[in-house]
Amino acid sequence: MRKWVMAGLVASMICSLFSVTASAASNPPSFVSVIMDGQKIWFPDAQAFVDENNRTLVPVRFIAEKMGAKVGWKPKTMTVPIERDDLHILLTIGESKALVNGVEMTFDSKAITSGGRTFVPLRFVSEALGAQVVWDGPTATVFIKTIEDDQANVDDWGRLIRTTNLPKNAKDYPYILADVPNEMYEMGYPHSHPTDSKVSFVLYSTKPEFNKKNVDTWMNRLKSFSALWLNVDYKTIDDTWAQAVFATKMQNSNAELKYIRRYVDWVKQNHIQIEGYLDPEPSMIYRNGFGDNYVRSKFRIKFVSYKENKDLLYDEWFPNKETFEKGIWYEGYADISMSTNVGGDWGSTLKVDPGASLFLNYLIRKADSE
Repeated sequence: MRKWVMAGLVASMICSLFSVTASAASNPPSFVSVIMDGQKIWFPDAQAFVDENNRTLVPVRFIAEKMGAKVGWKPKTMTVPIERDDLHILLTIGESKALVNGVEMTFDSKAITSGGRTFVPLRFVSEALGAQVVWDGPTATVFIKTIEDDQANVDDWGRLIRTTNLPKNAKDYPYILADVPNEMYEMGYPHSHPTDSKVSFVLYSTKPEFNKKNVDTWMNRLKSFSALWLNVDYKTIDDTWAQAVFATKMQNSNAELKYIRRYVDWVKQNHIQIEGYLDPEPSMIYRNGFGDNYVRSKFRIKFVSYKENKDLLYDEWFPNKETFEKGIWYEGYADISMSTNVGGDWGSTLKVDPGASLFLNYLIRKADSE
């Protein structure tokens, strides 16, 4: 099959909780980041999301266990016991109430199960376990605070900066985060200038266009794009999905919509189903020797269904010579390029680059089971 995009295509935070359907394609679910005591929680598959009541639901085990609690499951009663010391919480699936040490308490959402995970209202459970919860709308982030540490060294996104066990190339970065592994920092960089192999890192605060407001816009654009791009289903995909993907891209030419539509046809023909999510890292933005801007991102992807292992993703650089096992989560890191058609303050013009790719500069492997 012909490569669909002239300049190369597409880049790499959703999850197995949802597959994007035709009706939801132009308005994908709102997935959120969760940072506890300065460290991001990396959910293995199903991600925290905002439900129809505008409340954040999270996979309960990963939150509660990080707060020292034990989580159980009683299938006969469809209840979720959460225990820590003398605190006992009992939630019932499908209900907006819970027992806390025998006292009934209500909340304005419901505990649910999906994709083999149990999701509970984050604020209710966190506060019941004694934590403070703060919502940051511009970055769609929930901050959970379980300890008092006003002396912690954090970046502008509230994440802890570490000074030990640093990556080999720590000097290339403005700072090193406690919740980011060294391998993500040490992965190589793409497309250096032919006469200057040194990558030019750009700390967002050193140039006007890299102010926090614009960087947050950048991250949200990429999350919206990847929510569509990494979640396709041959049974539901249609032109709504194509139009939604096209709207997230820096449109050098309307011809790209034609190539996106060809991919939609191929998804139907090849019975492609993909689930995945991507989490861009705002502290790891850099510019290469040619002046191209990249965001290093963590991703997971699962190829649920396909007839032919070919062009499974809308990506000119998709590795067709590599066979991906069906139903297996793969994880890794990728550098995703972003574009704007204006100089100076980017503002709302910043979008995903037409030549962005999950498989141009990347590291991928089978994910550990959780």
